[in-house]
Amino acid sequence: MPSHRAVVTDLDNTLYPWVDYVVPSLEAMVDSLVATTGLPRIRIVQSLKAVYAKFESNEYPFAIQESELFKPYEADFDSFNALVIDPARLAFKAARDRYLHPYPGVKETLQAVKARGLKLVALTDAPRNAAEGRLRTLKLDTLFDAVYTLPAYPLPDHVDPEIRRKEEAGHYRAGVEVVELPADHEKPSPAGLRRVLRDLSLRGDQVLYVGDNVTKDMPVAEACGALGVWAEYGTYVSKEYRDRLQVISAGAVTRRHVADATPTRWPLAISSFTQVLEVLDGARWSRPAPRRRSARARTPRRR
Repeated sequence: MPSHRAVVTDLDNTLYPWVDYVVPSLEAMVDSLVATTGLPRIRIVQSLKAVYAKFESNEYPFAIQESELFKPYEADFDSFNALVIDPARLAFKAARDRYLHPYPGVKETLQAVKARGLKLVALTDAPRNAAEGRLRTLKLDTLFDAVYTLPAYPLPDHVDPEIRRKEEAGHYRAGVEVVELPADHEKPSPAGLRRVLRDLSLRGDQVLYVGDNVTKDMPVAEACGALGVWAEYGTYVSKEYRDRLQVISAGAVTRRHVADATPTRWPLAISSFTQVLEVLDGARWSRPAPRRRSARARTPRRR
């Protein structure tokens, strides 16, 4: 059996529960907008969802000024920014800081992988800006050798000059090399993982690949010959949170981040990210075969 030389992992719902943080954060932002604009909640939600669908991310940070909510105030961005955008941004950030946490044992497991001398790479379908922001917030960015993301979203024309200055100065960048992949490399295309293998000069069978989406992540591992490890724990999202997410999220964006409930499974599944170390040590799990009935039990009774 080839020894593994790298661990490649998904981010959302693999290292941290994305839904648990994004739902209260978006709701806090909407609450702020209701308070500052006096507009009906339904109008605000629908306006934001249209922008999220356009940019294919629920975390596009300029959704407010890109939405129709801003149109009546275009002549005075500075006032709109101070009275509407800033309070909403701070509300989102406060909720994010409260609810965005890694799954138990994630940081320690990543550190243990690095201590073994293995390369550690993240491969995500999130845009670069969002992926970098989450890893920086969680203080996990410097543990990785590289992070591969989908393209970053651009700054809009109407944006706080201080944000533009910080972006140009690299203030928001993670403390790790970030590679932006073309949009058509989104999973289940194996092109992203193939790029990782090429960049690291590795064969697929030298890589352990971890992801929560059995229909998007595991086909990538299979196509590249990597050992696919299904983070089954990442699919455990309560119905309440799924329902609340559906209210505020564009459907296509939700499907990118949250695995749909499906009967499809994967033979090698883990219930905690910490079990990655056991898999590296050779542990394998499989569903036990159905118990066969004895010959006596299979013999029909005579009446």
